[in-house]
Amino acid sequence: MAQFGALSSLGMGSNVLNYDVIEKLRKADEERMLKPIERQIQKIESEKKELSTITTLTSALKSTVLDLSDGVVFAKRDVSVSGDSVSAEVKDGVAPQDLSVKVNTLAKRDIWQSKGFSSQESSVVDRDTTMTVTVGSVDYTLDVTAGTTLSELRDMLNEKGVGSFQASIFNVGGDEPYTLVLKSTETGADNAITVTYDDGDSDTSDDDFLSLDNVQAASDADFIYNGIEITRPSNTIEDLVPGLTLRLLKEDPAVSTHISISQDIEGIADSIGEFVDAYNSWYSEMTNATKYDPDTKTAGIFQGDNTINGLKFEVARALNAVTDDGKGLASFGMDVTKDGIVTFDRNTFIEALKKDPDQVEKTLVGSYDKPGVFKIINKTLSLAIDSNKGSLTLLDTLLSDQESRLNKEKERTISYLDARYDTMAQRFAAYDKMIASFNASAQSLQQMIDAQIAASKK
Repeated sequence: MAQFGALSSLGMGSNVLNYDVIEKLRKADEERMLKPIERQIQKIESEKKELSTITTLTSALKSTVLDLSDGVVFAKRDVSVSGDSVSAEVKDGVAPQDLSVKVNTLAKRDIWQSKGFSSQESSVVDRDTTMTVTVGSVDYTLDVTAGTTLSELRDMLNEKGVGSFQASIFNVGGDEPYTLVLKSTETGADNAITVTYDDGDSDTSDDDFLSLDNVQAASDADFIYNGIEITRPSNTIEDLVPGLTLRLLKEDPAVSTHISISQDIEGIADSIGEFVDAYNSWYSEMTNATKYDPDTKTAGIFQGDNTINGLKFEVARALNAVTDDGKGLASFGMDVTKDGIVTFDRNTFIEALKKDPDQVEKTLVGSYDKPGVFKIINKTLSLAIDSNKGSLTLLDTLLSDQESRLNKEKERTISYLDARYDTMAQRFAAYDKMIASFNASAQSLQQMIDAQIAASKK
């Protein structure tokens, strides 16, 4: 509503041309000119809110379809192991198969233990000595000066042997309880440790100031794999079957461990169930947005909208697709009800997958030339939510453009009404002033007439 400023006495002269009249006239114009625009803006705001919900549900549905459409879900694998001497991990896509493993010996690290010392700060050597630790074919040389303590030697060894060997101090009890333990970082015969000493004096034949004893010799793992004897430097075996990791845990040469790699049927069924739940949520929202109730004569916010109705139709059509041999969702425990909702019989699906996994994958995934149900759905949803030219994206842009245009039209209408009623107020003020002047003149004339009449009567 326009502000009329100094025209605060409007209506004083005529008692007719006042602010109430202007307000009533403006409200009538607003109802005729402004309210229709505001109702359109409100409708678009509701459509954008509903479209946002639909887009979110469409994205969620596509997420559940993506791995189903490219066969990733059907490549899921499960692995079972009998016994406790071996564990196994398998990546998706490994061919289903059965294996047997018998662990004769585990791969071991080389471990050496020194003589005892009374404390960690005991001196280990009384003359400068060069100490060389050899792991495989690599030498690590340390200059150990006279008076070096046990803890200092440990730190020197750890600094020098990063990645190849480790040194630590243990308290084993007794009069001289502290002993240095030197072990290879990796297992395997090639990681055996050799230690030599040289104090520079050719007259001394034994410069070994640690008196190291080999308490565990480095060795390779020895195991029987599917009847074949194999050795490896590590207890983690990754090079027998691509995607399969075996870990040898315990020596048990008398017992074979059975390993079975199979399709992860329960995991696949879980993915199908997630899709069904996402689809039913999506379809219910789409139905509510596009329905029309003839009894109540109420319509969904996108009733009659080609974009929403078209997307709903395309996805529903894909769900009802069948292969050349007549197979479809219904063949594997997924039925579409008359209301468009999908039901999922998990047990029926699992039995079908066990019986003929290739047929299930052919129907649901298909190939590039003959896409299955999920490939078709994924393509349809991708086209809908594409950030540049997706149908839902374009609809959102259209609604935003319409909203922007209507807001500008609303601003122009308000400006027009403000100017119109500012002018009207100015004119009313002028008319009111003229009427007030006429009234004053008439009142003076009446007073003169009354005075003349009174004088004539005397």
